[in-house]
Amino acid sequence: MEKINIAIVGCGAISYVTFPGYLKHPSSEIYALCDPLPERARSAARSIGIDPIIYSDYEDVLNDPKIDAVELLTPTHLHPQQSIDALNAGKHVSTQKPIGPKVSDADAVGKVADSSTAMFRVTENFLYYPPLIKAKELIDSGSIGELSSIRMRTFLGKLDPNSLIIPTEDAMKWRENPKDNPGGLLYDSGWHKFATAIWIAGEAESVSAIISETNDFYLEAPAAVIWKHKKQDCIGILESVYASEMKIRGKYYPVDDFFEFQGSKGSIWVTRSTGEMYDLPPVMMFKGNETHSFNVPSDWLEGFNGAAGAFIDSIIEGKQELMDAEMAKQTLQLTLAPYLSSSSKKHVDPSTILD
Repeated sequence: MEKINIAIVGCGAISYVTFPGYLKHPSSEIYALCDPLPERARSAARSIGIDPIIYSDYEDVLNDPKIDAVELLTPTHLHPQQSIDALNAGKHVSTQKPIGPKVSDADAVGKVADSSTAMFRVTENFLYYPPLIKAKELIDSGSIGELSSIRMRTFLGKLDPNSLIIPTEDAMKWRENPKDNPGGLLYDSGWHKFATAIWIAGEAESVSAIISETNDFYLEAPAAVIWKHKKQDCIGILESVYASEMKIRGKYYPVDDFFEFQGSKGSIWVTRSTGEMYDLPPVMMFKGNETHSFNVPSDWLEGFNGAAGAFIDSIIEGKQELMDAEMAKQTLQLTLAPYLSSSSKKHVDPSTILD
């Protein structure tokens, strides 16, 4: 069987955790790299030992008939039009989260995706992270009974020059520009947690939030968000903090995450994701006097590997892969709702955010 030729568009920091999943899949070929700085693309190719075609113009990627699919690792505000252009060119599309900065962007992409023979999905590595997959399996099987609470905590620590991924100056420049990015840390990192909550418990409603404002647009912490999931007695809670003098144990980013899922019969902890702060099994289930530990693969890279593999498999099998444009829209609405709630000091229904 011929391999799926993929072009990875954008060779910044996040590309280095994206490459491995495509390199290890037997039906995938990293055929091209595209970056406005060609030397950055060539440097990335050398670092992973491949010799792809190097493009500096995205239009050239779309015009190459040998390219089957694109993985967009570009700034958020570029995602909508780049996704639409690729779909119109007959390329399968996987774009980094979020789908775009506005809900209307998600609608525009979804409209084109619905009429295209190519497949569109937003890359969300948390949905392929083995500890969270295990937690969802336990919840879906009824192991902890009726789910009543999803509690997530994320905190950003002291920047570590030894981290494997160091955000570049240009990567932070657009993230800190309100014209290109609608929010800071809660928007950028919170998206992952909101996507996880929707994946596990469905669409959310009635969001309330407190978001601190600082002199730094990106560092909007501490912050807290609470919401209710539709058609069930289940709430979600996200706490986001900045620990400026605390070193986070982990290889990738100075960020640590913790998840707790409470049900009528027990609770589940997922003790790591980006960071590796706790000397605990990655998944733990508590039921009265019983404690069950699950030592599933827990390196943060595994989520990216799973996402890449699922994208290639979905193209081969002709099926829609997580997350589609509608789920991405719901996630974006839930990610934007806390800002409206915090500024208005009122509850916000995410589904009412239409622009």
